[in-house]
Amino acid sequence: MMVENQKVLRRCQWVSPPNLGWLLYSLDYKEIDYIWKSIENQKHNINNTLAGNISKSFELEDSNDWLFNHTLQPLIGVYHDQFKNLGINTPTLYEHPYVLSKWWVNYQKQYEFNPCHDHSGIYSFVIWLKIPVEFDDQNKDNIANTPIRSGFQIHYDDILGGHHTFTYELGKKYEGQLLFFPSKLRHEVFPFYDCDEDRISVSGNILLDETKELL
Repeated sequence: MMVENQKVLRRCQWVSPPNLGWLLYSLDYKEIDYIWKSIENQKHNINNTLAGNISKSFELEDSNDWLFNHTLQPLIGVYHDQFKNLGINTPTLYEHPYVLSKWWVNYQKQYEFNPCHDHSGIYSFVIWLKIPVEFDDQNKDNIANTPIRSGFQIHYDDILGGHHTFTYELGKKYEGQLLFFPSKLRHEVFPFYDCDEDRISVSGNILLDETKELL
């Protein structure tokens, strides 16, 4: 049987259609320091504009576009190299540059959650700054076959329409990590328990700036 398999293999091609993915990026100390300073100057509460069942979310300002120019623009370039430029699918008359549309900080308390949702934009990101619990501790007494307390979960479909998930089992090791993904990639954040500290994260959306044209 193995011989027959080898004969077939020599005359066979296999095709794996291109698919999209996401990036996980480790922030350096300058980037983290800048983000914390931006949080110190947070603006108004924007809970009523977000999907999350989270008590406090405040808009942030990217002073002089520092985060966009230093971190997000290079990540857009990496994403284009690894996958594709998603902006070319946007029907516009001219080519436009990318811009950080809005970013905000989330203070998630125990029991709070963010239901399955996507974002408006071309690209989005989440930054985990403070994770006060460990995934394993949260799920040590969870008898379910898919322990998910305190998890961040991505949803996607395969070529046959089958639904799949990818779970980040959040704990201290993810503090200072930035997840960069297509805005339409659906994801959700599960609650944590038995902890009075806030889980602090930052999210944002990147759009095409239709007020400007690429030369």
